[in-house]
Amino acid sequence: MKKSLIIAGLAASIMLTSTIANAATTPANTDKQPAGVEKQLPKKCDKKMKRSPIDERLKLTDEQKQQAHEIRMKGHKEMKPIFDKIKAKKAEIRQIADNPKLSEDQKTKKIDALEIEILKLKQQARKVRIQNAKEFEAILTPEQKAEFNKMKEEGRKMHMMKKRNGHKKPAKFPQQAPQK
Repeated sequence: MKKSLIIAGLAASIMLTSTIANAATTPANTDKQPAGVEKQLPKKCDKKMKRSPIDERLKLTDEQKQQAHEIRMKGHKEMKPIFDKIKAKKAEIRQIADNPKLSEDQKTKKIDALEIEILKLKQQARKVRIQNAKEFEAILTPEQKAEFNKMKEEGRKMHMMKKRNGHKKPAKFPQQAPQK
């Protein structure tokens, strides 16, 4: 169960990363569209637009790309209010911490309560990511799923390497010999 949650979380983060990368490299569309009309993916990929590494590696069809895009956009719509709430709670924590009128005990109680709320919101976000990952995997063929699982495993290995190299824990204090 725990492994599947981790896998789903990684899959969702891969999908979100590819979406962010595409958004950063795609030129802004200055054409105004009527209200309620959503932007559609282009039929053919422009040379200016970068293709997602996931799209290329999984060799997604145009239909799958469209479905993946819709899943990502749905996920973004679901995640935005959660992230906005988290941002507001963090701002509230900063205000409480900077408030000279409150005692340290009052600050601690209020901040602890807000941090619990933030954890609950993060759990909601995780559930959305897991659901989006399941939806994404559902559109893949068995061969694409196998390749996607390889990609997730590679991502896990990279994460562990970064964790080992970048977040070194301080050496433990040597234990003293018992005194006689």
